[in-house]
Amino acid sequence: MRRCAFPSVTALVALLAASACTQDFDQFNPLPSPGSSGSSGGGGQTAATSGSGAGGAEQCTNGDDDDRDGAVDCADDDCAGFACVAVPEGWEGPGILYAGPDAADVDCPAGFPMRVDVGGRGPLDEPATCSPCECGAPTVACEAPRATVYRGEACDGSSATLSVPVDGCFVVEGIDPGSYRAQAPDVDTARCEASGGEATLPPPRFATEGLVCAPRADTGGCAAGEACAPRDIDAPFEPGVCIWREGERRCPDGFDERHEFASSVDDDRGCTRCTCDADGVGCAATLTFFQRDGCERPIATASFDGACAEDIPAAASLSLEVTPTGDCQPRGGAPTGEIEEGDDKITVCCAR
Repeated sequence: MRRCAFPSVTALVALLAASACTQDFDQFNPLPSPGSSGSSGGGGQTAATSGSGAGGAEQCTNGDDDDRDGAVDCADDDCAGFACVAVPEGWEGPGILYAGPDAADVDCPAGFPMRVDVGGRGPLDEPATCSPCECGAPTVACEAPRATVYRGEACDGSSATLSVPVDGCFVVEGIDPGSYRAQAPDVDTARCEASGGEATLPPPRFATEGLVCAPRADTGGCAAGEACAPRDIDAPFEPGVCIWREGERRCPDGFDERHEFASSVDDDRGCTRCTCDADGVGCAATLTFFQRDGCERPIATASFDGACAEDIPAAASLSLEVTPTGDCQPRGGAPTGEIEEGDDKITVCCAR
């Protein structure tokens, strides 16, 4: 079993997530650059509020007196849509939460440049891709071939069953057959080398992915231990300012909207083992008649196929060749296993 997990949020997100959380999931790779910002998707208070001082518009989450009126962030009257939020001890925040598909495609709004991936819910069922199973050429051991020789025609009359030498030149002396019957030899052992069945695993993904966007750590206009955060949140983010913490936690007073995400998965995906079915492998025997001793000047061939052979040419010597027939059939190489949520959790609590 492969376990994929996020590293500790507490260790990686100092103060207000001053650096982004990373993990083994490619689709959860954070965008750590503070310059990554985009539209919040609406006209609410996640954007900075315009000011009327001698400077530019007051940006309510950057810790600067942008409009030069002597008040910073939440202390500025232009930031009426923002409020000071006290983060309880042991929690990270504040931030705004997105919970939905494809969090990597969601831009954090202006003033909230710090991305913290907090896991997800409902791992998607994306099975392994298995390379095809293949079988090498069969290695076959055939039993000794035998032939029944008859004095009469049409395989009738007195007979004798003989073991026929393989891959050599021989002479049948003292027998003047009128006909004979021989079966293809049975397979003693047969095997093929199997290959393939290697698994390629799509990166684990959740149906619902959690992303927290946090302001810089130096927001101003609030008391010690507090941060300036918006009262109203635009879609696609969840309503309310949020805090987060590793583990399954109860939400502190004032942060009543609870979201729980898995920060790891248990990944058992793979492929069944490739094997080779040798039931289709057989043995064939071909008898060659020669005009001269020493198996020189072939004059005819006949297969050991169970049929009665009557037209037997006069031959000075014979040889018998036994060869394998057929191929092994590959089996296996099918996707197996699944992804489940791991035991590692992150709790996000939001103030509505």
